[in-house]
Amino acid sequence: MRRGIAVLWHASSLILAAALYFFFVLPRWFELTGEWPHTLGTVMRIVCGVLVALSALPVALTWSRTRKPELGTPSLALSLRVWSIGAHVLAGLLIAGAGISEIWLSLDTSGQWLFGIYGAAAAITLLGAFSFYLAFVAELPPPPPKPVKIKADKRSRGDADEEISATPDETGAPEDTETAEDTEETADTQDADETAADSVAGNADGDDTDTETEASGSKLRNRRPAGKARRGRTRGGIAVED
Repeated sequence: MRRGIAVLWHASSLILAAALYFFFVLPRWFELTGEWPHTLGTVMRIVCGVLVALSALPVALTWSRTRKPELGTPSLALSLRVWSIGAHVLAGLLIAGAGISEIWLSLDTSGQWLFGIYGAAAAITLLGAFSFYLAFVAELPPPPPKPVKIKADKRSRGDADEEISATPDETGAPEDTETAEDTEETADTQDADETAADSVAGNADGDDTDTETEASGSKLRNRRPAGKARRGRTRGGIAVED
């Protein structure tokens, strides 16, 4: 049986069973107020139980179709369908059995027990229906794995960008230091050259001054005081005064 047909059959059976349950099982207002006879209510309760039990047919047919090994149906989906079949059959038997027992039992003496059975049957029916539909979800393939490698690549790219951005800063500092050192060395060299030039100029000035002093001294030494006559000797040995 196809999935769409099975779901439609199961849903329509449950909707009809829910309507019968509301009017003739709980809370059965029309029967309790006396508008509907008790016999009609008993028959409708039995019909409701049978309808709930028959809702297991589409579940059973789906289970028989999907249990083939070549289909590769997950074991969880098959287990959910088996539990759904059992829940529908059990709920139908409880409703039909409690409805039949009302022929001999009075609501005044055992009404709370009967209503408890009806409520439990409704809860079991809902569990069976949920199991049937969850089995289709269990058949779905698992989601694809998350692309962890892509995230790692993104992180590596980000680290590479950070390293690239940090490299100019690291390499720029030594260059600045070397430039500063070269500038300082150039300034020191210029200062040393200027100092040497000044010292050479000073020495040259000193030498010029000394030369001038010596020249002036020699001139002074060669001068003779005025008023003194020169004395010279001739070849004959006679002294002559100028």
